[in-house]
Amino acid sequence: MALGYRENADKFADKNLVVYGMNDKDAESAKAWVGKEGLPFSVLLDTDWSVGIAYGMSEASAERYVANNAEGRRPAVVIDEAGLVVAWEPDMNTVDQINALIAGL
Repeated sequence: MALGYRENADKFADKNLVVYGMNDKDAESAKAWVGKEGLPFSVLLDTDWSVGIAYGMSEASAERYVANNAEGRRPAVVIDEAGLVVAWEPDMNTVDQINALIAGL
């Protein structure tokens, strides 16, 4: 779904929102993914899953990073300037959902 965020980069910028992707692999894997997909956002490494667990995206005992790992589904967390979570979408998997999230902010 990273491509949906790429397609909406201008809308995020218009609302002064910054998008970060999360990657639980290594820096080389993250860099390759960003390059391959042409992603206009930074990717944060979460190799120990601590961020994913803190925001409810990951479970320590799970085999994969995203706890709800249905095909193409990824959670979205919107954090404001004060560090408060202002939106939490557990299954952000369509461009329409991303558009609705942006419109609601």
